[in-house]
Amino acid sequence: MEYDEQEAIKFIRSKFPAGHPADFDDDEILNVIDIIWDYYDEKGMLDINLEDDEDDDVDTDALVLYVKKMVAKDKRSPLTLDDIDIIVNAELDYEASLFE
Repeated sequence: MEYDEQEAIKFIRSKFPAGHPADFDDDEILNVIDIIWDYYDEKGMLDINLEDDEDDDVDTDALVLYVKKMVAKDKRSPLTLDDIDIIVNAELDYEASLFE
C-alpha cells in the first residue's frame, strides 16, 4: 500500500476520542505530517541503504518533542499538546498499517 495523505488525515481524525473538540482543519494535521517527515529526513531515516541491516525504529518521544517544538513556533496554531500527541501517534499507526 502507498502512503496517501488524505487517507492518513482520515485515519488520524478517527483516532481522536469521542467528544474531543478537534477544532482545527485538515491543514493543521497535514502540517504535523510534514513535520514528521522533516524529522525523518533530518535523522537520515529516508535514506535507502541496502547494506544497512540496522533497525530504523522511531524514537516516538523524541519525535513528539520535535513536533511540539516546531508547532510551538507557529503562535497561531490551534493545536494543543494533547492534539499533537494524538496526531503523531495516529500517524505512526497509519504508517504501520501500510505494512500489515
